[in-house]
Amino acid sequence: MHRKAYFKRFRDILQTLINYGFGQLIQRTGIKELTQHLPLFLKQQEDQHFKELSPAVRLRLALEKLGPTFIKFGQLLSTRADLLPPDYIQELRLLQSQVPSFPFAQVKEIIEAELKSPLQNLFNSFEETPLAAASIGQVHKATLPGKKEIAVKVQRPGIEKIIEVDLAILVEIASLLDKYTFAGKLYHFTAIVREFRNTIRAELDYCQEGRNAARLRNNFSSEESVYIPKIYWKYSTPKVLSMEYMAGITLNNLKNMEKERLSTRKLAENLSKAFLKQILIDGFFHGDPHPGNIGILGNGELYFLDFGITGFLHDEERLAFGELLLGIINHDMDRVMYALPNIAAIPEDTDKKFLKLELRRLQEKYYDTPLQNLYFGRVMYEFMEISFKQRIILFPEFTILAKTLVTLEGLLSDLEPNFSIAEMIAPFSKELLRQKFSPGKVIAGVNRHLGKYLRLIEILPQHLNTVLEKGATGNIKVKIEFVNTERILHAFNSMVNRISFSIVLAGIIVGLCLALRLTGVTLFRSFPLAEFGLIFAAIMGFWWLWSMLRSGKL
Repeated sequence: MHRKAYFKRFRDILQTLINYGFGQLIQRTGIKELTQHLPLFLKQQEDQHFKELSPAVRLRLALEKLGPTFIKFGQLLSTRADLLPPDYIQELRLLQSQVPSFPFAQVKEIIEAELKSPLQNLFNSFEETPLAAASIGQVHKATLPGKKEIAVKVQRPGIEKIIEVDLAILVEIASLLDKYTFAGKLYHFTAIVREFRNTIRAELDYCQEGRNAARLRNNFSSEESVYIPKIYWKYSTPKVLSMEYMAGITLNNLKNMEKERLSTRKLAENLSKAFLKQILIDGFFHGDPHPGNIGILGNGELYFLDFGITGFLHDEERLAFGELLLGIINHDMDRVMYALPNIAAIPEDTDKKFLKLELRRLQEKYYDTPLQNLYFGRVMYEFMEISFKQRIILFPEFTILAKTLVTLEGLLSDLEPNFSIAEMIAPFSKELLRQKFSPGKVIAGVNRHLGKYLRLIEILPQHLNTVLEKGATGNIKVKIEFVNTERILHAFNSMVNRISFSIVLAGIIVGLCLALRLTGVTLFRSFPLAEFGLIFAAIMGFWWLWSMLRSGKL
């Protein structure tokens, strides 16, 4: 990475944040200390035009100004209800990448360099005007020699270098936030940026996107209600992706849907079923279900586009998430608690009783809510807030899952206002249980651990023989570790001291009181022995009490 380009971009980012009213935040993060020896020449005055806008709106505008990397980072933050207040979450969901298309000459140059052949030899026709332009690439319609229509996605020139510079700067800023701010110590922004870096790098690899599409196509091969476009690998590389052209109506075009008299209720049901299958049955799901990425064909089939963001759940995570959903629907917090260890890292010192109490409060909030009014995305966000309070770290895939559910439920609400995905859970829960306890799953689990069992059987006689030999010679040592022994011993010592002090003091006082009853008890005929002893006992008692108080043993 060229240092001059790095510093120039760093300066532009900081100046943009200052212009949009975040100068004080920059001062607090320690960035000033990092940059005081660098020739950044920052203007400290914010743009007065943005002064009347709320901080959430200003943040969204600043991220849009900073370009693709920061727009996508803002979209990731919009899924983190455990990090930002609701007004920021709502505003960041509006983030849009409004970028102009790049010239056809560059499109032609990239395709010919990637596919190593002149454009006219590759396609029968290629439309110069793009169908759509986005921050990372743009899509053109083309025709293959067999007259098959395809959509060719071409990566924006130089975008990889721009994103890598931005990622390096984001890591730097995140590390400063972690070091200098209280929020950074709580939220660990560096880990969030690393997660984002992995996601956006995967989006830059069009071959990975093609593999995602092929996997979804295979998963839906037996479904009649969903169609996934075919990938043409001969015309695809990490920077060029060619897939089947879909001549349908995307869900962001509601007017055309009304003209075609499509049943929005049926469409909402099919869309819910498609995503529940992906999440609960297949464990592999489309992670960006906004209206432009989903459409409907003339025969009523749904189709999906843009497979750059996907989520993957292992069997344990998938089954655990199913348990979580069923626990929420059935108001069974014990079921939620059972599922939690498989979807999150729970610290050992987590107060399980308090966690269960928080979940009970969430349960009570939605107790009388009908299924058609139960929105899982919203519940997931509240669940994430509870997790944060308890310092429970949800696995990264569940961040994508929460975003997917929120986006999906917004789309379903636009299609059919009185529809909830919760209504469609029942059949999938039965399938989930069938899978969990199916003979195949049980046998697979036994086979997975069979090697461990065989190894245990193999080494058990040897270890048992060693134990018996040591037992016969009296060389077995047992190590017992007491937890919090220091605190327990301190308390025990204090208790013994109190008892000893009380007994001795009581004995002295009783003895002296009895001596006082004996008249004429004196020392050398003139000194009152009993009175002197009582005074001395009182002084020693107070001295003993004071010494124990000072040592903390009382």
